[in-house]
Amino acid sequence: MNNVTTATVSLGAVTIGLSIMAWHLSRWWKAGGGGKGGPPGVGGGGGGRDPKVLIPFLSSVALGMLCVTAAGGLLGTGAVMLLGLGDSLGNWSLTAVTGTVTPGVTRSGQKVLSPGGCAALVVYIVVLIALWKSGGKLFKGKVISGVICGVMLGLSAGFSGVAAAAVVTVFNAAGDKITGVM
Repeated sequence: MNNVTTATVSLGAVTIGLSIMAWHLSRWWKAGGGGKGGPPGVGGGGGGRDPKVLIPFLSSVALGMLCVTAAGGLLGTGAVMLLGLGDSLGNWSLTAVTGTVTPGVTRSGQKVLSPGGCAALVVYIVVLIALWKSGGKLFKGKVISGVICGVMLGLSAGFSGVAAAAVVTVFNAAGDKITGVM
């Protein structure tokens, strides 16, 4: 049975997740619509930021969030191990760089995937693997960093944790409806 994960997340891991998110969003924002077609002498950002460019990264963030809430099996175990590594690295870096303590920031009342949600997750993984196989080096980098980001943010009590709860709810509803599990 799929029980609630006992994993916890610290401020250090959340800082790593937010840093990865900030990296990708700032690079997307900076790239903007720059290049051809703009006024002479104006470089860098500006309008024309294509949200479709963020799809590989954000879809893999959702995958990381789902894996850390799977609470078992290979996906859940791997995600919890990655989260533990992120906790250790993030706590060390925050303490070394800023001298601050790193409290736990795990949200209470965690959502978990239902059996139908787990089936939807497996189908989602198959789709992402198919896209992975056809993607280039840049695409694969976005997917890997997105999964790490999602794992680090998926159990947090902040906005990212609320986003993870929403993703889990959507996957549970879709998976339960499609598979007939109620």
